[in-house]
Amino acid sequence: MASPEVIQQIKSRLDVVEVIGEYVRLKQAGQNWKGLCPFHQEKTPSFVVSKERQMWYCFGCNSGGDIFEFIERLEGLEFPEVLEMLARRAQVTLDKTPGGEPNQRLRLLNLLEQAQKFYNEQLAGSAPAQAVRDYLVQRQITADSLKTFGLGYAPAEWDKLSNYLRSQKFSVAELVAAGVAVKSERGPGVYDRFRERLMFPITDVQGRVVGFGGRVLDKEAKEAKYINSPQGPVYNKSLIVYNLDRAKAYIKEAGFAVLVEGYMDVIGSWQAGVRNVAATSGTALTLEQIKLIKRYTSEVRVAFDADLAGKSAAERGIDLALTAEMEVKVIALPFGKDPDECAKQDQVAWQTAVTQALPIVDHAFMTVLKQVDASTREGKKTAAASLLRAIAKLPDPVEQDYYLKKLAQEIGVDELALRQRFGAQASSFKKESIVTPAVPVVVDRQRLIAERLLALLLRYTDGLSGIMTDLPAEMLGAPELSELYRRWLIYYNKVQDFEIDEFRQELQVEAEMLRLLDVLSLRVEGDLADLPEDEAVKEGQVLLQQIKQNYFSQELKQLSAAIREAEKQGSAAELQSLLARFNEISQQLSSLQS
Repeated sequence: MASPEVIQQIKSRLDVVEVIGEYVRLKQAGQNWKGLCPFHQEKTPSFVVSKERQMWYCFGCNSGGDIFEFIERLEGLEFPEVLEMLARRAQVTLDKTPGGEPNQRLRLLNLLEQAQKFYNEQLAGSAPAQAVRDYLVQRQITADSLKTFGLGYAPAEWDKLSNYLRSQKFSVAELVAAGVAVKSERGPGVYDRFRERLMFPITDVQGRVVGFGGRVLDKEAKEAKYINSPQGPVYNKSLIVYNLDRAKAYIKEAGFAVLVEGYMDVIGSWQAGVRNVAATSGTALTLEQIKLIKRYTSEVRVAFDADLAGKSAAERGIDLALTAEMEVKVIALPFGKDPDECAKQDQVAWQTAVTQALPIVDHAFMTVLKQVDASTREGKKTAAASLLRAIAKLPDPVEQDYYLKKLAQEIGVDELALRQRFGAQASSFKKESIVTPAVPVVVDRQRLIAERLLALLLRYTDGLSGIMTDLPAEMLGAPELSELYRRWLIYYNKVQDFEIDEFRQELQVEAEMLRLLDVLSLRVEGDLADLPEDEAVKEGQVLLQQIKQNYFSQELKQLSAAIREAEKQGSAAELQSLLARFNEISQQLSSLQS
């Protein structure tokens, strides 16, 4: 485990806004940054990042922490992995603890990194790799791309990589778990999974090698043209978007991602100057991949079969993207069988095709109306069936309305008749394509009110201190809020001149209190920064009354339950005491409500 000094050194070298900004689209709001929370579904940003405090907090789901906690939670990683990843980024050397057991995932990641280096060296210098080098020249892959994408060569020998990795002190079990070796059916040994193939390292969004794709070059070979690493402890194909680690900055800059199908399509597009490009590796988009991409953009432009009116292999993924409220556009290739071929023949033509991508339903209109004669009865029927299905997949009713009117005009039929048929079509689509809804955030309203009141108190102490004198700390509910309020009372009564930075010094050895103070300070710097003091005092009075009303109402519920129990037990003395207390609280509540 790293020392607190090392952790602080890593934090001091990294910009928390820059790190989190790779996952969440942030906009500056005063001295902090805001965005949509990645941990719960929301439409109004409540996720705040403070560069000064090196922390983040979401006021929607009441969670927060530092960059370590953010990546641990978002990526589902263990602390040692996050530590090593951020240390590498911050260029901080971690001491290896003598005799310590390294994290198993970290060992597998290190193994895969060693495997990539081995494949790189084989491609660069081995005689048998000459055919692969010639192939890459033929495919116009540049030396820069070879380095950028880390391409390699898996030799034909059955166990050359396995023997090398064994010499690096990796076990047979680790080779199998990492997916680079397969257990032999004839004995206790293993053999290399990839042999005599052009190798494409597959990296996660942090740029770590998690698997490989291997392409056989022998046209007469009986094996599959491409094979990928199997699912395992570090490789989950549903969570990987090829090249996203390199493309994410370009995606954010362009405002959209270009999605292609294969490794060569990515490399060809990259070389043609379209670098906001990533690949689905020939499979339909998964919900997890869509969530990954949506960290950086809400628009994808696809360069594969994405005909919503048809039954393409990519249709399910496109459906999920639309349901996730992403803008989907289709890139029409001007020539060539794939983006790689198009980009190699004419870079400008590929760039133009990307720029002129059509919204997916417009693309469906263009495709269908080219294929059918909409002047005939049969043509109108076919066009309506295909395009209504496409329109039904749009989540926005305004967009649906626009395309229903367009369809009625294009095929020359009554709009009302189309809308009647559309109702049934939309209903059937909702049954077949639905994204699992996000678990709603349970909001503790009493806590939100108490936090807001304390935040106002920290920002406008002079104006609010007078109205807070009759508020018992326990009425704030959460123990940590009550304790912070008690500490404020003690400090304010001592100095009578409140300064939040000096108050922080009073709490400097109490980590939980400091963390809570930081969270409340973020509220102060955010939505309370420009609130006039007279309005703040009025709001504070309203919040104070709500807190008291909620507290008394809850106490009356508890007393009612206790009274019923005392009546059952026949305890006259206790019943009389409870009734007296009930009447006292009722009067206090009534006076607040009058």
